[in-house]
Order: sequence, then C-alpha cells, then structure tokens
Amino acid sequence: MRIKTIAISATASVVLGGVLGVQQYISSQITTKVQREMPNASGISASVPLADVPSNLTSDSIKSADINIKSFSLKESGTKTSLDISASSISKAKPTLVGSLEVIATIPASTLTKSSDFNDAQILGNTLQVSAGAGGMGTAILIPKYANSQLYFELQSVSIFGNQIPASSLPADLQNQIKSKSQRSLTPPKGLKVKSVSLSSKGLAVRMSGNNIQLGKLGSGL
Repeated sequence: MRIKTIAISATASVVLGGVLGVQQYISSQITTKVQREMPNASGISASVPLADVPSNLTSDSIKSADINIKSFSLKESGTKTSLDISASSISKAKPTLVGSLEVIATIPASTLTKSSDFNDAQILGNTLQVSAGAGGMGTAILIPKYANSQLYFELQSVSIFGNQIPASSLPADLQNQIKSKSQRSLTPPKGLKVKSVSLSSKGLAVRMSGNNIQLGKLGSGL
C-alpha cells in the first residue's frame, strides 16, 4: 500500500510539473506576442490561470491572461505609464485579436506632480492638493475627470485657515481656470472606452475597456 501511495504521489508530481511547464510556456508566448505588437513597451510579463491550461492547449484561443507592462510611452504626450491588462479570448492566429480587454494605464505619482502646472502639487488620498490664494496660504482640492477625450482636474473645494469652502460657493471662473490649466488630450485606441479615472498613492489611473481589439492597434493607439 505504501509503495502504491508513493507511486501515485510521484505520478501526480510529474503531471503537475508538466502542467506548470506548459503554463510557463503559454505565458512566455503571450509575452513574445506583446513585445512584437507593442514595440514601445518594456518590462513585460504575462500569466495565465493554471486551471485554463488544458483548454488553452486544445483551443484556437487563450481563455484569459493578465499582462503587466512596467513602462509604456503614450503616443500623444510621450508620458511614461505602466499598463495592467486583463485579456480574455486571445486568438493564437495573427494578427492577435482580443475578445475582451480591460486596460489600466497609470501615470506615476512622481511624474504627475512634477508635470503639474500647479504649485506644490501632492496626492493625498484620492485627490490632488495644490497651493492656492495669496502667498499659497490656502489649499485647493482637485479631483480627476474625463470627458470628450479630455483629461482634466475639477475643483472640489478650497481650504483656507482650516475652513472648507465648497466649489459651488466659489466663482465659476475659478473652476474654468482649473480645468483649462490642467486639460490634456487623451483619445483611447479604437474600440476602447474610458470607464473611469482615479487618483491613489501610485498615481493617476485611467481605466479603459472594449471588445474585439487587435493587440497591435492597442500599442499604436495609446
């Protein structure tokens, strides 16, 4: 009985080792595809769920994959971002077609605050806080917005000597100035739509999603 148990355990280990090897191979193939179709990307890694390995071997598409790109330069501004990509139904044929795609492009916090046209900009929580008023005695609290292919900041409130003044109580002109000063063009690649923008300690994250996207067009369109 003991010999039989050892044999079963050894067989299971061999099978698991083989499955893990196939998982790594599929992940490396996806990484190679991304490198080929997104040449401006660097620091690329990919992973596929272990449970999907059997179907990935027999199907003409990869069921799902998570792709991480450490550095990618945006086409319109040249700004370097990181990309977190969740993809499903990835065709094995060329050109690579992705059935469902979600992309989170993150502009690092350090890049955002340095490139900001505002004084003493810093990210606190989910807001951008900047100096305001004579001599910078106040603090303006801004939140990111996206509309009509434009990324910009909106004034939420101003704090002066600890007193919070909501944007609705401030001149409309001030809100327009903030928007005009921070406005940047951001046109998502064909087939993708911007779903949300948000701030965190990591930076400014732009979440996009779409269906039936060619991977090469994602690289040339961002």
